[in-house]
Amino acid sequence: MVVNSSTRISTLINENKDVIEAIASVNKHFKKLKNPVLRRVLAPRVSVADAAKVGGVSINVLLNKIAEVGFKIELDKKENYVNNLKNNLNNISMNKDNLVSLDVRSIIEGGSDPFNEIMVEVKKLTNNQTLEIINSFEPIPLINKLKRKGYTTWTEKFEDGSIHSFFKKEIESNSLEEDKEEVVALDFDEKYKEFFGKFKQIDVRHLEMPEPMTTILEELELLPEGYALFVEHKKIPQFLLPELKTRNFEVLYNKKSENHLQLLIFKS
Repeated sequence: MVVNSSTRISTLINENKDVIEAIASVNKHFKKLKNPVLRRVLAPRVSVADAAKVGGVSINVLLNKIAEVGFKIELDKKENYVNNLKNNLNNISMNKDNLVSLDVRSIIEGGSDPFNEIMVEVKKLTNNQTLEIINSFEPIPLINKLKRKGYTTWTEKFEDGSIHSFFKKEIESNSLEEDKEEVVALDFDEKYKEFFGKFKQIDVRHLEMPEPMTTILEELELLPEGYALFVEHKKIPQFLLPELKTRNFEVLYNKKSENHLQLLIFKS
């Protein structure tokens, strides 16, 4: 088996459980893998590249540690390219025309989702510009979304606790359209009746980002076969939709008010 930056942590564990200790030795953040419950929830969703970001270590450092327990590895060549971009960050910062900065902390603290504001700035980026998103946590769903659209990304953690994520366009494109992920309300009532007595209900309206998304994904990991997850939410969770799609879940919704949305999530 050849391991690269895209390999899921769960795949490694299924192949050789010794990799748990190897990864845990790299960074304290990885010690969660020793907990069977957390491992079951986190490992299937996290790739080697994602784990490296969470732990604040190089992808290739993590890959080399994985190789110590017998895996063949394929080092990440693009990481060197990203490092070169990071080394040029000071030059980018000095030229304000090439750096577009957006601090989304106040938006999140106000209880809103900054997704639309971010995508507006993304659409306006030219090929020589870099977008800087300032946040209190690393926006991994956004990073994965823009990577799929051809953006190179990297993250810097600052002493004040803020996390700055950078996005640079690497492919030609006339326009960057938002994913047209849609949820359909028409069949909500019918599906609700179908799953009545066979769904779990949670309310994430009181949670701060990114907790609603992680809570929903954790609950889906534990959802019995044939059941649906009924979620009380404030809004359509834009970052969650592509994650659900990749896991073969469908979503229906029922809008109760401007800040109250009910989601019904079930296997396709």
